[in-house]
Amino acid sequence: MTKNYRKKRKKISRINLSRRQKLIAVSVIILLLIILIVKIRASFFEYSGLGRQAEIPVNSYQYTSALASDEKGRLSYEDDRYLSLLGVDVSEYQKEIDWEKVKADGVDFAMIRLGYRGYFDGSLQLDTRYKENIKAAHKAGLEVGVYFVSQAVSTDEAVEEAKFVLEQVRGKHVTCPIAFDMEPAAEGERIEELTIAERTAIADAFCEIIEKGGYTSVIYGNPSWLSHYLDLSYLTDRNIWLAHYAGVTSYPYSHMIWQYTDQGRVEGISGNTDLNLWMIEKSKYPLL
Repeated sequence: MTKNYRKKRKKISRINLSRRQKLIAVSVIILLLIILIVKIRASFFEYSGLGRQAEIPVNSYQYTSALASDEKGRLSYEDDRYLSLLGVDVSEYQKEIDWEKVKADGVDFAMIRLGYRGYFDGSLQLDTRYKENIKAAHKAGLEVGVYFVSQAVSTDEAVEEAKFVLEQVRGKHVTCPIAFDMEPAAEGERIEELTIAERTAIADAFCEIIEKGGYTSVIYGNPSWLSHYLDLSYLTDRNIWLAHYAGVTSYPYSHMIWQYTDQGRVEGISGNTDLNLWMIEKSKYPLL
């Protein structure tokens, strides 16, 4: 073996070693970046805690003068600032729905139950008709949103629920709010012993994660639940979906959606169904 050959071989070995070192360095950098991104994403979707108390905002709706009823008894609302969209909210309990007929019957949007946490075992479950309903409702031309029935007993569980919802709405064309629905349902259920402060933080945590995911959040409840089971003075930045079955609601505080009856009749849905008015500022309506 000549000296020139040995020198050439050593040079090639140094070049190969240099290339291996570069590949290792690049691989390490990529791995560190992945770890960093995962950590940043994880911290981004952590709950930051309740903010300060503030005065609960009063709604400015002129229900006594701007509310109208059509020949079917359905309500609508319009004043100088707001107009309403008509919506239904449904779950697997409505069974099969003909969404083309629902749209043709004048319904603008649908709030579809995405799922729930088990009342006793705490498992996260999809509504058995969620995927079917959201796909068909969107195809029929309705705006769609979802709601999740919570049994979270901590803010960590609320964050888990919100992340579960975000995973399920990805790619589903959700343009309406995503709702947090916690309400008493059964004796001995998981949320039975929660305090007002705990329920308030849980609702806030769910909404914060939904908002961080790029969606509008809303908290569902009737006047009693909103007034006596939550502390709305800590939730003044959160939207409310009011459930109050009345010809004219007397609820004084701000709300985005009003579920005004559970006795509505809509073509394409068997039996009675909930009807809702979603109040939208006229200046924002074309952007929906």
